[in-house]
Amino acid sequence: MIGKKIIHLDSVDSTNNYVANMLLTNQIEHGTVILADEQTAGKGQRGNVWHSKSGENIITSIYLKTANLSVNHQFYLTIFSSLSVIRILKKKGIKAQIKWPNDIVVGSKKIAGILIENQLKYTSIEHCIIGIGLNTNQKNFSDFNATSIFNETNEFIPIHHILLSLISEMNQIFIDIENENFEKLKVEYLENLWLLKTQSSYTDQTGDFIGEIIGVSELGLLQMMKDNQLKEYNLKEIKFNSRNGF
Repeated sequence: MIGKKIIHLDSVDSTNNYVANMLLTNQIEHGTVILADEQTAGKGQRGNVWHSKSGENIITSIYLKTANLSVNHQFYLTIFSSLSVIRILKKKGIKAQIKWPNDIVVGSKKIAGILIENQLKYTSIEHCIIGIGLNTNQKNFSDFNATSIFNETNEFIPIHHILLSLISEMNQIFIDIENENFEKLKVEYLENLWLLKTQSSYTDQTGDFIGEIIGVSELGLLQMMKDNQLKEYNLKEIKFNSRNGF
């Protein structure tokens, strides 16, 4: 049961770090959720920093014991996390999409980010820490191209209400993970993938190009048609260009 135990912190350097430290001392159990009002050193993808105003957004990490999950299926933890956020936003009437691999956008504006840290043992994922930042009630984002639930709906929602909704979706989707209903989850992920089957501008090691996302591999690689050829990219091998809104 995800969310059986919830730990609320006023301030922390990083909720993912907090979980990792608890794990080192065997003080954490499967499904524990950490919620912080403020992060002083929040982490994002590609080494970015996650910025959030204190007390206005969801800043959370979830610990999962996933010893039976093969490393070949680790991308399904990304799918699991992304769909949990997508589903609660859709229930709020917000048309959100997944910017590969696991940013959540509305139009071209970022509303949530996810950072997953796995600990492997042989051919299995023994532990998983899922960090989620979801812009909830914050109105202004300075120079960041971002939005929030409040900005999209003009509705203030208590943070704990959104957290409980997120936990509920996670518990439902995790059943599919445990039952290895992977194809079902991947179909839903692709249905919500930003720029799927759309000609757009990207940059790889050869420079700028116009390509079309056609899918995601079982290992989580972005599958792109470039110059009438199928190319697969890892996270640091391709960049979404600013003309796409980023």
